[in-house]
Amino acid sequence: MNRFYSIFEDMSKVQDRSVVWNNFLDFSINACLLQSQQVDYKGNESQYMEMLESWLLQLNEDLESKPYSDRLGLFYEELVTSHVKSKSIGQFYTPVTVTDLMNKLSLPNNDLSLMDNDIFINDCACGSARMLLSAHVKTKGECICIGQDLDETSCKMAVLNFWSHGVRGSILHMDTLTGEFYNAWRVNNYLYYGLPVPHIELVSQREAYDFMNNSRSKHFN
Repeated sequence: MNRFYSIFEDMSKVQDRSVVWNNFLDFSINACLLQSQQVDYKGNESQYMEMLESWLLQLNEDLESKPYSDRLGLFYEELVTSHVKSKSIGQFYTPVTVTDLMNKLSLPNNDLSLMDNDIFINDCACGSARMLLSAHVKTKGECICIGQDLDETSCKMAVLNFWSHGVRGSILHMDTLTGEFYNAWRVNNYLYYGLPVPHIELVSQREAYDFMNNSRSKHFN
C-alpha cells in the first residue's frame, strides 16, 4: 500500500487533501457506472487509476482473512480527517467490533433465503457503510442494504464499499432528519439478472428504493 500513500501525498502537495480524496472517489465511482460520465480530471487520470488498483489489491488481501473490510474508511481517517479535528466535523466512524456486535444482537438468526419478500436493512447515518457491510455478511448477502448520510464524501465511500463487496443496495446523499435529498446511487441491482459484474447507477430518490423483484429461487440456488 506504499504506492497509494505515495501518490496521495504527492498530489496533496498541490491540492487540498480533501479535494484529492474526493476526486479519487469520483474517478473510482465513474469507472464503475453503467453509463460513465465525461469528467475532466486535469491530467491526473493515471494517478487515480493507480490509487484505485492499489486499493483493490489491498482489499483483496484484507478479504483473505476477514469477511469484509472498510479499507477506504481507514485511509480516509488516516490521510484526511487525521489532519483536522474529528470533533470539528462531527465524524466518528464506528469500530468494526461494535458494528458486528450490533448486527449480532439485532438481526434474525433464521435463514433469510426462505422468506418470500426482500429483506431491507437501513442505516440512516451510514458513514462509509461499515454497519451495512457487516449486515451483508451476517445475512450471507440475503438482504438489500440502504444507507443515508448527510456527508457526501462518506456516501461515496459507502457506494464503493457496496460495489467492491457485492452488496445489493442504495446509498442516498440526504439529510435524514429533514428529508432534504441531494443525489443517490443504486449498486449491483442487476448482479443476479444477466449482469454478473459489480456496477453502479446514478438514480433518483424514488429509484433508490426500487429494486427488481427478488426471485430467490432463481438467483440464490
